[in-house]
Amino acid sequence: MGYFLVDDLSIFAPVKFLSPFSFCMFLITTANAFGQEFDAAADTLKTKQLDEIIVTATRNERMVGALPMPVSLIPKNQIKTMGSLRLNDVLTEQTGLVVVPQINAQGNGIQIQGFNPDYTLILIDGEPIIGRYTGSLELSRIAIGNIKQIEIVKGPSSSLYGSDALAGVINIITDRPTGIRTNAAMRYGTNNTLDVNADVAFTKKKWGVYVFGNRYHTDGYDLSPQNFGKTVSPFTNYTFNSKLTYKFSSATDISVAGRFFDEDQVFRFEVESNGSRTRTAGNGNTHDWNFNPVLTHRFSDKLKMIARFYSTHYLTETKLNLETDGSPYYQDNFEQSFTRPELNAEYFFNDRNILTAGGGYIKEMVQTSRYGDEEKRFQETSYGFFQHEWLPLEKLTVISGGRYDHNTIYGGQFSPKLSSRYELNKKVTFKISGGVGFKAPDFRQLYFNFNNSAGGGYSVLGTEVALDRLAELDAAGQIQIYLFDPNRLGALQAERSVSINAGAHVKILPSLKMDLNVFHNSINNLIETQAVAVTTTGQSIYSYRNILRAFTQGVESNFSYPVAKYLSLSVGYQLLFAKDKDIAEAVKAGYMYWRDPITLATKRLKPGEYFGLYNRSRNMGNIKLFYDHKPSGWEGSLRVIYRGKYGIGDIRGNIQGEIIPPSDRNSNSILDKYDDFVSGYALVNISVAKTINQTIRVQLGVDNVFDHTEPVTIPNLPGRLFYTSVSYSFSKKNIQP
Repeated sequence: MGYFLVDDLSIFAPVKFLSPFSFCMFLITTANAFGQEFDAAADTLKTKQLDEIIVTATRNERMVGALPMPVSLIPKNQIKTMGSLRLNDVLTEQTGLVVVPQINAQGNGIQIQGFNPDYTLILIDGEPIIGRYTGSLELSRIAIGNIKQIEIVKGPSSSLYGSDALAGVINIITDRPTGIRTNAAMRYGTNNTLDVNADVAFTKKKWGVYVFGNRYHTDGYDLSPQNFGKTVSPFTNYTFNSKLTYKFSSATDISVAGRFFDEDQVFRFEVESNGSRTRTAGNGNTHDWNFNPVLTHRFSDKLKMIARFYSTHYLTETKLNLETDGSPYYQDNFEQSFTRPELNAEYFFNDRNILTAGGGYIKEMVQTSRYGDEEKRFQETSYGFFQHEWLPLEKLTVISGGRYDHNTIYGGQFSPKLSSRYELNKKVTFKISGGVGFKAPDFRQLYFNFNNSAGGGYSVLGTEVALDRLAELDAAGQIQIYLFDPNRLGALQAERSVSINAGAHVKILPSLKMDLNVFHNSINNLIETQAVAVTTTGQSIYSYRNILRAFTQGVESNFSYPVAKYLSLSVGYQLLFAKDKDIAEAVKAGYMYWRDPITLATKRLKPGEYFGLYNRSRNMGNIKLFYDHKPSGWEGSLRVIYRGKYGIGDIRGNIQGEIIPPSDRNSNSILDKYDDFVSGYALVNISVAKTINQTIRVQLGVDNVFDHTEPVTIPNLPGRLFYTSVSYSFSKKNIQP
């Protein structure tokens, strides 16, 4: 991706070939060249560090309350009080966010405003996490012991972050070197789950060092004891993070960060194929690392520039053997790399005008057995973006911006965005934002040629290979029935979303606050998984298609109220409608029918009977109580998380030998009120903790108190979990004189 919007990008070509070490040396050399002494007190770009500062929404440090788009922040102390272990545990409790399991329990993804997990960009310190080999990122890869805060921006963010940010952005901000401190923590709970982590931070003069390590082990869990094997198999993973910072001068500083993740999982389960069951055993390995130097230089009190380099690599392999003789039965691998240099600048014209602009280049590589060969596939993207923050009035803020991406596969895309905030008075502030987002078809959706014999016997075919492969199977007499006309799959187009978010922050009472957001997303060419055919052996074949027109819309509200001096209450709710526009219009025109499964009578479907897109709940909410009595060191929480009913439409494999039943029981290929639904459910989580002498903290907790489970439809819900944890913290401020 080139820098800024220029016709000739060749002037930046040398950056493409810099090694990580060479680029880091380039940054250091540049820093020394421009490292003249500079009065930091005069740096008007430096934002005062208040409690709620967010960087994701604008790529600069801004107070949450001053932003004109729907954003939320989860601070470190709240994460600690919740007692969560992994990122998915934290996100599933947030209003409007749903953690959904993927096909055959292979990972979990996050759904925002009715968009599938593929459309949410997840970052660590502003850099993307890769490894979407099942369509979404496995959130349990992310340890939370070193998280400073989690920032969530809802709505299209392609104007700043490009593809994959159609639904929004989740940015995980990790700890940096500050002072002299060390922490160690251990948590043990149900399923022999043991989590151990430690970190140390050290700063001296111009240097800063931060190191974090985590080991996580679980024996997994079994939701169907009548079947051989476990729903989630045992696994152990390790995470290491480090940051090194150096201040060349008051004007120039550099940070170099790195992350390494390694996981081993042991499998033992039965595979059902052609009516017979076969027992298998094997293992899976996942490796993930990244390297990220960042150079910041302040040329004056008006201009600040940041040069970044980011390189990351992801690899996962699965091997299964027959338990009887150890012979190979199934093998799967996926490898991805991502490299990006980027340069951006912030120019402070005056108190009412700030300009941010930048550009970069991305090179991606994917190699996997799921494409039917071992060929490496590449794509490159050049991009430039800009953003203007304007304060025409004391109470009015307007932010406009846009980004142009040019990709070697899907061509060019421009994504503009405009947002505004108006403070009516001290009690009411209005916000409105509109933007265009896009998501390009990924390698998986184009080139998959994959048969998962280990997951119940299903196949996934990318649109570039689907017609030829289906024709081969049909000619061989292996197609039993077509569920969808293959000729309607077509060539996938990039998805486009035009979105509006409008809301208000209201102080109903001096202590009672409400945040309200109404959203509408109109999507063209939405890519959805499509069941295409069933083979003569009963295996399902999937591909992908564009839903020409779809929409998601609804309202999200959050209320917060300090019930007492040390007790706070929050209530969140989301109402969501997500539908295919073409189907909705066909239902309204009387062209859609449903068949009564008992009488077999065919009846016309009424508009109010069409529920919408699969895997979306119309109603979701939460109620949370947090107690924090700092004088005594006691803290605790009670959280109730509710998800309304939803239908399952794109899963036909099996979970641990259990067939996943699709919701469409009347075979009209849409979700209506006469279909089967996963019933709504509520999870209750509680925790209590005590801090002793400001150094030792002991915590007890229970997640899913009432032991709600859905073994087949919600395999990522393990049942009731008890845990206890103890942590030790030491910092220079704890030392008594």
